Amino acid sequence: MSASGIEALASAWARIAEEAEFPADYEGTASPEAHRASESIQERMREHIVATNDMRLFGLLHLMGQASLRMEQALWPEEYERMTREVAEALREAGDPNATSYTHEEVVQAMQERIDRARDKPC
Repeated sequence: MSASGIEALASAWARIAEEAEFPADYEGTASPEAHRASESIQERMREHIVATNDMRLFGLLHLMGQASLRMEQALWPEEYERMTREVAEALREAGDPNATSYTHEEVVQAMQERIDRARDKPC
């Protein structure tokens, strides 16, 4: 990438970070403010990708998602461990031959409800 390309990227990032209230003094340490801003930026990226089918941001979205996950692990380890246990249990239950099956729509609706409830909780 050329110097002008890096400069354009830095300028765009500065504008987006300011709009999302990403901490100006961020040095890599997880904080609730950085996590909230990261989630906001990811949402904007997802909306852009869906609206335009422009996949150029997909790699950056993936990296931001990984960074956000690491922040969650550092900030809320007990909650992360609980979710890990719940996923493991759900996988065990799904492998049960007597398990109840759900449609894709039912699963998406249930997950959206859980996401909505989690977003209502303060970080």
